[in-house]
Amino acid sequence: MLAGLAVVVALAALRPAGTVGTGLSTVVAARLIPSGAIIGPGDVRVEARPAEHRPESATGEVTAVIGQRAAGPIEARGIVTTERLAGPGLLAGRSDGRVAMTVPVMEPALTGVQQGSNVDVYATGTGQQVVTDALVLAVLGGTSGNGTSGSTGDGNGESGGTLGATVSWDDPPDPGITVAVSSTEARLLAQHLSALGAGESFVLAVRPAG
Repeated sequence: MLAGLAVVVALAALRPAGTVGTGLSTVVAARLIPSGAIIGPGDVRVEARPAEHRPESATGEVTAVIGQRAAGPIEARGIVTTERLAGPGLLAGRSDGRVAMTVPVMEPALTGVQQGSNVDVYATGTGQQVVTDALVLAVLGGTSGNGTSGSTGDGNGESGGTLGATVSWDDPPDPGITVAVSSTEARLLAQHLSALGAGESFVLAVRPAG
């Protein structure tokens, strides 16, 4: 009995730092996190993931993601990486000089736009095409059928059915998208943004995949 306990203690001492169970400490979504939602303590947890299945941009510290905004929907038990958070990580790996810019758009849910889509952006009123074939980095708000951000779940990574109360976010984002654009396109977007009237926004045309 004592010999067995000594073996367990020895193995635990040999386990590399930053591991949990049989894998590396990895922050994952505890429930579905809607696009644009501010990540709270109850939305994430740490799980053990094999090194070969853990992206380099993942983290093992929940404090690194709490308070940040989800760039797109993060499925329950999905790994939270810097690319899935609204911020500098959205442009990770890009070397084409493009910048990330967020603009208000009409009914993104109805167009089917999602992170990774390519879109053309038109200004309302004039109908001018401001951006051509821009990559969508994030979709903020207006993606849940009823136009609100929320999620349901029991906090244990399960989805489907009525397993818990709907989470209401204190500051749900207005419908919009974050796109990777050139400096010239960013300047045009800024000019049209300043000309938008109250309640006005841009119109999207989603390009076919591939």
